[in-house]
Amino acid sequence: MTLLRQYQNLVLSILLLLTTALTPTAVTASNQLGGHPSPYLALHAGDPVDWQTWNAEVFEQARADNRLVLVSVGYFSCHWCHVMQQQSYQHEATAEFLNQHFISVKVDRELDPDLDQRLIEFVEQIRGAAGWPLNVFLTPDGYPLTGFTYLPRDDFLRVLQQLNREWQQNHPTLSASARTYFESDLQHRESEVLSAPETSADDLVDAFVSQAMQVADGLQGGFGNTGKFPNVPRFDTLLDSITRKQKPDPDVVDFINLSLQVMATRNLHDHVNGGFFRYTTDPDWQTPHYEKMLYDNALLAELYLKAHRIWPDRGYADVAMRTLDFIETNLKHEHGGYMSSLSAVDRDNREGGAYLWTSEQLSALLEPAEFEHLQQAWQLQSRPGEFLAQPLSIQGQPAKPGIEQNILRKLQSRGSGSMPVDDKRLASWNAMMLNALTAAADIDARFAGRAQRLFELMRDIFFDDDALIRFADNADIADAVLEDYAYTALAFLRYGQRFADEDALELARLLCERAHDLFLVDGRWQAKAEPLIPIARGKWIIGDQVFYSPMTLWLQVALSVPDLDPNLRASARAMLQRATREMQANPYHYGSFIMLRATGVD
Repeated sequence: MTLLRQYQNLVLSILLLLTTALTPTAVTASNQLGGHPSPYLALHAGDPVDWQTWNAEVFEQARADNRLVLVSVGYFSCHWCHVMQQQSYQHEATAEFLNQHFISVKVDRELDPDLDQRLIEFVEQIRGAAGWPLNVFLTPDGYPLTGFTYLPRDDFLRVLQQLNREWQQNHPTLSASARTYFESDLQHRESEVLSAPETSADDLVDAFVSQAMQVADGLQGGFGNTGKFPNVPRFDTLLDSITRKQKPDPDVVDFINLSLQVMATRNLHDHVNGGFFRYTTDPDWQTPHYEKMLYDNALLAELYLKAHRIWPDRGYADVAMRTLDFIETNLKHEHGGYMSSLSAVDRDNREGGAYLWTSEQLSALLEPAEFEHLQQAWQLQSRPGEFLAQPLSIQGQPAKPGIEQNILRKLQSRGSGSMPVDDKRLASWNAMMLNALTAAADIDARFAGRAQRLFELMRDIFFDDDALIRFADNADIADAVLEDYAYTALAFLRYGQRFADEDALELARLLCERAHDLFLVDGRWQAKAEPLIPIARGKWIIGDQVFYSPMTLWLQVALSVPDLDPNLRASARAMLQRATREMQANPYHYGSFIMLRATGVD
């Protein structure tokens, strides 16, 4: 029996997979989270749970009391995070049990992405899947013991009770098992770096394309056959693979265009308010999960701009510019820069609330001719109850700009502007926006001014004594991670090159060198400079996830930014030749690095 299976049998038997949920109890309370600058953490200030923030004192207390630490991770715009809060964290009996037997820590995943990613990877290994809300129990020494995502209240309370019994009766064995699992499995997940690549760069690109097309949905677009995410880094690598060949594979070309078209014309996209939702829960792109994230929209805008450069007659630039205008209208911070997200639930706690309509609401809002137009466009006779707005044009008929603009203006009286906003300004996410604005400036001059204002704002609010700040105006709340340094350095490099700005290029060089000093340890990359818990050794190669690999972005800067230390540049060139058996076996997860290695600096 493998160590992983033994560990699962020992620890995961604690979890009781039941289905009953009870009605939440209204409560009022206060805890450490009151007044916290993170809207997500402040949202939990009224829970009766004695929430603490993530800090070293948590583990000092845990060791003194011999209690497990519950780390509950979520984010402001997450629908199921709100559900679990109402059902479990605001329930007096559940909170009382947590307070008596556990030390409870609430984490905003957007403030500590490294911790979030490490706990996600742990739960994926022991459970097969992970997401948010993420609930992981750590031993007093900081080793993950078990974890899960959303559970209904009855299930959650029973898990807490059984886990506490197991810990009280058998904590030495459980503690040792958690440590052994970490040291013998998590510690060695990545293969050793290969001194000589066994596969050529071109063959790796072909292997990436082959794996990507194996999971490509040729009928509906996107990857996989369940819920659909935009997967920008994978699409971007496929776009690059097309431009490298004189005769691109027509199946790849068709798949990319299909995916770009359905993402823009189906319900991943908000046809009234603009912008993209985070994902759809179905394979047909029809039922969105209603949060809107700055990073999704910035990355998608840049992707559509890249597609426009390949196929300038397919409307991709219009999609990108409308998306950037959505961000400007709905996520622009009053003091400059851009906020993190719009919530999936409205102020009445309804998922998708302000985006949904009924025929009765439309009839009361619109003139008869306008309502008749929507009856045809949306086939209202077949839509009972609430439904999401669709494109306003009638399929197969010429557009009617006058009436459609009137309808759009009236429908925009509610929507994105009615959804609660997470007003955090994060360095890496604003850097993604700067990249998109810099690219858009080549098409429309109005984006050049936005790019300039954002660069100047980032230079002012995301630096303190030449060190990068992750959370604007809150340098002490969250540490900048490799993602912040890599994205900001690349954004400043591209901005400096596009607008001949020497200050931007110098800052890109500075960030590149500092990232090398902070996050490269014994040749391996780690995401955070000073983690609080035991961590696996860093990675030889960091793969793509929702975001591009920060290692790949750092390499792009290190290989091209002016005046970089020659030794560091030489180190980057050597790093570009790295390979691991994991990358060769699963190139789908390493597309941006593989493409950079094959093509050089973009």
